[in-house]
Amino acid sequence: MALNYTVYQYDNNRNAVVMTDMDGKQLVIDCDKAEAQVVFDEPEDVGILARLARKEPASYVGIAMRPGGPQDYVDVWNELN
Repeated sequence: MALNYTVYQYDNNRNAVVMTDMDGKQLVIDCDKAEAQVVFDEPEDVGILARLARKEPASYVGIAMRPGGPQDYVDVWNELN
């Protein structure tokens, strides 16, 4: 039985989340591109996504890959707060 693993990390130099599988293949989510169309209620809300990318990169990838993407996440965050 083969062990499958994936490593998620935030790359500060590229402002990107990098997912690397056990074969060394990478998926790079450019945070600037993923968030380009996001509308924030307040300018300081931009930190919501930055914090997610840095502290929970696997969650960031999952959100960025969904149809509503980061905008849906920010909208829900604002509703809850």
